[in-house]
Amino acid sequence: MTFHRVHIDIIPDLPDRFDLLFRSYSQIKGRMLTNLPLRLLLLLLVLTFVSGSSAATPPSSLVVSACAQASYPSVCVRTLATSSPSTPSDLALAATSASLSATRGAAAYLRHLTLPQAPSDRAAFRDCANLLPDAADQLARAAKELARLNPDTLRSQLGDAQTWASAAMTDQDMCLREITGLSGRTRDAVVARVTEASHVTSNALYFITRVAATRDRNR
Repeated sequence: MTFHRVHIDIIPDLPDRFDLLFRSYSQIKGRMLTNLPLRLLLLLLVLTFVSGSSAATPPSSLVVSACAQASYPSVCVRTLATSSPSTPSDLALAATSASLSATRGAAAYLRHLTLPQAPSDRAAFRDCANLLPDAADQLARAAKELARLNPDTLRSQLGDAQTWASAAMTDQDMCLREITGLSGRTRDAVVARVTEASHVTSNALYFITRVAATRDRNR
């Protein structure tokens, strides 16, 4: 018999599925359903749970092997698990797109945040919030360039993409520095989101740099 290991980090709704399973069991028990044996009902629930979990798309072998050398391997696999890259440039584009999505998400969170009352704290959060849209713009430019790579202009295009991704990381790091000295749950939530975006961007920059290095070696 072959057992397949389920990677928890690529099934983000796993806790919700467990919660649904046990809530469903409670409902069945509470209603005292007698038309079907309880064991059969529970088996049906478990089968539903397992089939839903198996629907999660595992990362491709290319993603797993490429992410092994990235700055943040587990973040890399998780954010690229649903992508289907076939070349190193595809990986660079997918990673940059994931970085753009994470950065926009962090920016949106900050934009709708209720700021602290202390003037210095409010200023720190505002400075951080002003940096993230610029980071997103830089990543959007990088993704656009990576989506239209041309053999005749490949070197300059990759150089531009590296510059923009690096600038985005600088914005993200500056945002984190602005709020490092603060405390509280709001600060922790912002740090978690911006740190995630920064890690994804670092991975994207790694893939862009790798494509550029491969191109230079093949000249």
